[in-house]
Amino acid sequence: MDFIDVISNICEGFPFEKGDFVLLNFWGDNEDLEVLDLISENLSRKGIIPFKHHCSRNFFEKVVLNLIRNEENISSGYFEVLSSFKNAVDIFMYPPSFPEGILEEDIPMFKKSLAGLFKALTDNKEYYIQLNMPTEINADNAGIEYSLYKDILCNALSVDFKELKKVCKDKIEALKGKKSIEIVTGKEYSLKLDISNRQWHADDGCGDFPPGEIYIAPIEGNSHGKLLIPQIIFRGQNYENVHMTFKDGSLVKCSSEQLENFLLSLPDNHRILCEFGIGLNPKIKDLTGHSLFDEKALGTYHIALGMNNLFGGKNECPFHMDFVFNCDKVIFK
Repeated sequence: MDFIDVISNICEGFPFEKGDFVLLNFWGDNEDLEVLDLISENLSRKGIIPFKHHCSRNFFEKVVLNLIRNEENISSGYFEVLSSFKNAVDIFMYPPSFPEGILEEDIPMFKKSLAGLFKALTDNKEYYIQLNMPTEINADNAGIEYSLYKDILCNALSVDFKELKKVCKDKIEALKGKKSIEIVTGKEYSLKLDISNRQWHADDGCGDFPPGEIYIAPIEGNSHGKLLIPQIIFRGQNYENVHMTFKDGSLVKCSSEQLENFLLSLPDNHRILCEFGIGLNPKIKDLTGHSLFDEKALGTYHIALGMNNLFGGKNECPFHMDFVFNCDKVIFK
């Protein structure tokens, strides 16, 4: 299955309605523009008005760097135009990076320009959606062989969105009013989360693609216990049967020395247990070790450390790391 074949289905899954203005921010080069054009075409068939913003390598190398070297900031009005859209889709043929030939003295101003762009794309949006393309560079960054990455992503994006939205809605309805979660992994590991007065959210086509999860921000200081994670792939290394211990909502111990050295070196608010999620996409069959796919796989659960202020929590930080697992029992009370 090719990505071109699932574009129309993806556009069916988007939460936009007739008459909506949608900013399509495209990280790709001129030879990739067929993807942007097809997404625009399919949205327009539904009466949705697409605005295309092209962030090519050439744009940053030949335009943004020229402005920086002429000691010109990108006008705040430029970002105000992008900020004015209530809906945005970030489409990645490749992740943003420094332009070729950038000088050391240009880096601070380039970072400032990129930060302004991301803020304009994400702040005060009704919907901000990220869509990664099945490209070799994205597969390489995920640590997954390209053909496998492409197959998993395209298959996941072929999901029946109407049915997925119903499943997510029904699951949230069934959990409404629950105040706590106990996660039982292995024979001796139990982790308890407080979700009192926190709201469940559905990623059924309105968040990161591929879609297929519901998630919630637990009370930040009130997670306690131990969790067994069967597999974590981190910086190219595979870690199996990792035990994680939480106290007062924060990670305090990890059984893998290398992971522990990294995680415990983070600032305090980066180690807060910030999310619990349930995977519901039936088109994702196998776990890859890459959380973009695994956290959406039907039958999986995940927790995360770090930021949750964007989905009902109070922890604001630039870090968010997911850990996916299967478990023996999850108890909602």
